[in-house]
Amino acid sequence: MGLYRHSTDQELQQLRGKLFASLHERLTGPTSATVNGRGVQYQQRTDELRRELADIDAELNRRAGVPLRGPIYLV
Repeated sequence: MGLYRHSTDQELQQLRGKLFASLHERLTGPTSATVNGRGVQYQQRTDELRRELADIDAELNRRAGVPLRGPIYLV
C-alpha cells in the first residue's frame, strides 16, 4: 500500500480503471492463436493485476476512513 501513498485520489481512480480494463481484457480475450499450422497459447495470469487492484482499493478506503478488515482469530 505504501507504493500508492504519493498519488492523488484521481490518479488512483484512473489507474484502477486501467487495471480493471486490463484484467477484463485478459479474462475475456483470446488465449491462443494459430497461423500456418503453428500455435501459440497465452497464459492468463491475473494474480498480479488482482493484487494491485486490491492495494489501490485498500489505499482509497484508507483515505476515505473505511476501517481495514483484518483476520478473524478463533481462540
